Amino acid sequence: MITKKVTEIIINIARCKAEDVKPEIELSALGLTSLDTITMLFELEEAFDIDIPNEVIPSIVTVGDILDNLKGISYNESA
Repeated sequence: MITKKVTEIIINIARCKAEDVKPEIELSALGLTSLDTITMLFELEEAFDIDIPNEVIPSIVTVGDILDNLKGISYNESA
């Protein structure tokens, strides 16, 4: 479920194809600017009802980074 929603949000913001959204691809390669990335993070926070810590944001470079961090945040908040 996390992967599907993240993919939907990225597609909506980057205007790319679903098959382009792979864990190893960098967000910049999808055409996301830094402003797009912040917008995406806000949408992810809303979609998953979480807060992404500011110290995590610089480490988010790839789609996989988003997925890994969201899974960790979701797990930590439910504990």
